[in-house]
Amino acid sequence: MSQSQPQYRINLRRYRILYWPFLLPVALLIALFNKLSPVPFKIYVIRADRVGHLVTNQENFLYEIEHGLHPKEFRVYVHRDRPSNGVLLDMLKRVMPIHQAFLPLFDVCHKLGGLGVSSMYLHHHPGTDPSRTMFQSPPHLSFTKEEDDEARRQCRELGMDPDKPFVPVLGRDSAYLSHIGEPTDTKSYRNVDINTFIPAMEFIAKSCPVIRMGSVVRDRLRTEHPNVIDYSLSGKRTELLDVYLPAKCLFFLTVGTGIDSIASCGFRRPTLYVNYIPPEIVPILPAGSMCILKKYWNENEKRYMSFRELHRQGIESMSPDVLNPQGIFVHDNTPEEILESVREMMARLDGSWVETEEDRALQAAFWECAREVCSDPQPGLRVGASYLRNNRFWID
Repeated sequence: MSQSQPQYRINLRRYRILYWPFLLPVALLIALFNKLSPVPFKIYVIRADRVGHLVTNQENFLYEIEHGLHPKEFRVYVHRDRPSNGVLLDMLKRVMPIHQAFLPLFDVCHKLGGLGVSSMYLHHHPGTDPSRTMFQSPPHLSFTKEEDDEARRQCRELGMDPDKPFVPVLGRDSAYLSHIGEPTDTKSYRNVDINTFIPAMEFIAKSCPVIRMGSVVRDRLRTEHPNVIDYSLSGKRTELLDVYLPAKCLFFLTVGTGIDSIASCGFRRPTLYVNYIPPEIVPILPAGSMCILKKYWNENEKRYMSFRELHRQGIESMSPDVLNPQGIFVHDNTPEEILESVREMMARLDGSWVETEEDRALQAAFWECAREVCSDPQPGLRVGASYLRNNRFWID
């Protein structure tokens, strides 16, 4: 029995009988050309089914090409999946030759092992910046004047002024993966209760509008604050605003999933990650961002586990179905922890934050642990000061 395709995959199977007889000779000729030419022809497939991958994989790859980290090639790009956001795809088409006419040829080459023509490198790109320099360069994505004008009109229709600061907020739950037919349990420990963000959202709302993001969400916000807009359930969500709001925000408050990559990687906007997990990948978060982490509770010993301890036992990336039988449970950040991290982020942005010697020492100790178990952090990446003061177990 053939393996079923994801529902977002573009189905070519029924058409192969039509194009294979014509494209097989073409594929073999290109494979021969690539063996002889110093500049080969390559067809790269991009991952378009998830917004996060659509932004980060391509942004990192374009940076790598510009800085000579890949050999010279004639490159074209295709996508096998229905795009998660058509506006983002259009933006990428302005900086990358994405041509779906090459998809059948990619299919032929890929089924024959690649032939030195098709490449899955970009589809599987980790979307990280090992050089720790990408965020010092300008982004590749941009809005046309027509896109900008239309997005601003939609902002006003939503009830906000696009010329004034605003903060998008994103909480992960199982609704989106369930909507697209993907398993929702294997990464459930990354999910959060969006209503634990309410104190932080209402604090931000004293200064500027707060926009709850997400294309498919499970819970309504339990707040009546007039400056908190539940954009997800407003009936006014568009693919253009899904890109524009993260791109133009004061900062983005998120848990590290999907569209926050538009803010952090796509447009280099300040980003605050709360309830972040797993801790081993904290150092790859974007330069200049801030984070606080979910915590691992050892029920048998009635205490939280340290960074080194998690790594030593090899459990920092395990899911609850593996951890819970061992008496280890993942705890979300409290509403107070989220609120304090937001206070710090806003103070840092307006220049009023005062860092103490204790804060600097705790920060240094945390990143010393991180370097021992994973890698150096991005420049300017920080863990919340109040969070570290109250959760010193991380550096034990």
